[in-house]
Amino acid sequence: MEVKLHPDLKEPLNKLCNDPKTTVVILSGSDRKVLDENFGEYNLWLAAEHGMFLRRTKGDWMTTMPENLHMDWVDSVKHVFEYFTERTPRSHFELRRTSLVWNYKHADVEFGRLQAKDLLQHLWTGPISNASVDVVQGGRSVEVRAVGVTKGAAIDRILGEIVHSNDVKAPIDYVLSVGHFLPKDEDIYTFFEPELPVGGATTSRAKISKPRNQTASKISAQKSSFGPFVQKAPQAFSSSEKTTTSNGNGHWWSMMRDRLTVHEGSSVLDLKGENYFSCAVGRKRSSARYLLGSPADVVSLLKELADSLSQS
Repeated sequence: MEVKLHPDLKEPLNKLCNDPKTTVVILSGSDRKVLDENFGEYNLWLAAEHGMFLRRTKGDWMTTMPENLHMDWVDSVKHVFEYFTERTPRSHFELRRTSLVWNYKHADVEFGRLQAKDLLQHLWTGPISNASVDVVQGGRSVEVRAVGVTKGAAIDRILGEIVHSNDVKAPIDYVLSVGHFLPKDEDIYTFFEPELPVGGATTSRAKISKPRNQTASKISAQKSSFGPFVQKAPQAFSSSEKTTTSNGNGHWWSMMRDRLTVHEGSSVLDLKGENYFSCAVGRKRSSARYLLGSPADVVSLLKELADSLSQS
C-alpha cells in the first residue's frame, strides 16, 4: 500500500524545516524507505519503525535499538501472518526490523474482524506464548513488536542523538507533538508532559474544531480537571544547580550537553505547561491535550504555524 504526503502540507512543512530555531522530527511506525520517499527532500529528522532507526535527511541512517532487543520470535509470527494474508482477500502484512504488522484495512469489515480474532488466538496459543513481545491492535490491524518498542521510549534516545549532533543549540522550551497514534504509542504525549495527573488516566480532551481560526500564539494549554499534579521527571540538574551554573559562567547548556548520554534526551527539555501542545488526530479519546478531527486540520494548523514565522 502506497503512502503519500498530503500535497498541501509541503509548503508549510518546508517553511518550518528551514526555520533555524525549529527542529522537526517525523516519528513513524513505517519503514525507512517510506520515510525517505516522502520526506527525503526536507531538512528534518526521520525516525522509522517507532524510532528504532534515525537519520537527519542530510546524513545516513543509524540504529537506536536497545542492545538487549530479542527478535527470535519473528519467523514463527511471520508464518501466521502469511497464513491469514492468504485467506483474507485484500489484506497484507509488513515485515519490519522490529515488528510485523498484519493490515486488513481494505478487506471486508466483518470478515476482517473475524480473521483478526482468529489470528490473535493462533498467536497467543503458539508462537508468542512465551515470547517477549507486545501485541498492539489497531482499528484494522494487528502488530507484534518487541517489548519496550514504543514511540515514547524511543523519543528519549532520539532527543539525545539530536543534541549530540549539535542540531539543537539550546534547551528545548517549546514542543508541538501531533499524531494519530495507537494507545500503546501515546506515551510520547506523556513523555513531554510537564505536569502529569495522578493515576495517569486517559480522558477526553478539548477539541480544536477550527485550527485555521487560531494562530499558534493563541493556542493555550488546557487545564486538566484531574486534580493534583506531579512533576514529569527528574532533570540532569536541579533547579538551583541550573541557576548557579548559568549565572556563574554562561555555559550551562554546553556543559549539560557534554554530560548527556544518548539515553538522557529528557534532560534537554526546559518545558513549561503553557509551551507544550499535544494533539491527537482522529481520536475521540486520547491522553493528548487537544484533538484534531482530520489530516486536513493538521495541515491548517501547520499552515498557521508556518505563517506565524514570517510575522514574528
